[in-house]
Amino acid sequence: MTTEDHVEGLEGWFQPWNEHDLEARPFVKIGGTYTITMGCLTEAEYTTLGRVLLGLPGARPDSMGFFSDSFGNPCFEASVEPSGMTVEGHASPEQWAAWDTAFKEAVEEAKLPRFPA
Repeated sequence: MTTEDHVEGLEGWFQPWNEHDLEARPFVKIGGTYTITMGCLTEAEYTTLGRVLLGLPGARPDSMGFFSDSFGNPCFEASVEPSGMTVEGHASPEQWAAWDTAFKEAVEEAKLPRFPA
């Protein structure tokens, strides 16, 4: 069911479609979608999203969608999809927590539109 204030099945910020594999430590397996309404973004909001991505921990200067660990090795990627910002890969728990927090704070600060959850 979809209403103005709620989309059934959405539970907050991040909709995981891969379980985090805690046995694979020191890395967690990342897979899910941040609930940003990509189809509603203005050109200015897309530009803002690009700046957000380039300012996140592990951002690679040559790409808005690929992120590296502290050694410069690629570890996960983010892509714009109709359902939101999809993130997939592996990272240390600390790197993932820092990236996740920084992304959510930047999106909130930029007031980018999200699906109601």
